[in-house]
Amino acid sequence: MRLFDDSQGQRWQAAPLDASYGHLMLVFDGLDGGGIRQHPMLADTLPQAEAELAALDDDALRTLLRQAQPWDYGARRP
Repeated sequence: MRLFDDSQGQRWQAAPLDASYGHLMLVFDGLDGGGIRQHPMLADTLPQAEAELAALDDDALRTLLRQAQPWDYGARRP
């Protein structure tokens, strides 16, 4: 898990999530009420995803946050 600030100074938490069917997502949680966003990761395993996250600097996290999609609470999960 990583904490960082976006370009407007809002605090975010980023963490990998082992989703269904082997998909790994980077999940962003706006700690000041910014909602939850998701971005796919390239990693194949959770340890790889954690290493991928650790290798990102804050600028890269801000870029991924801008590209991330809002969490779809209505989506069916297997």
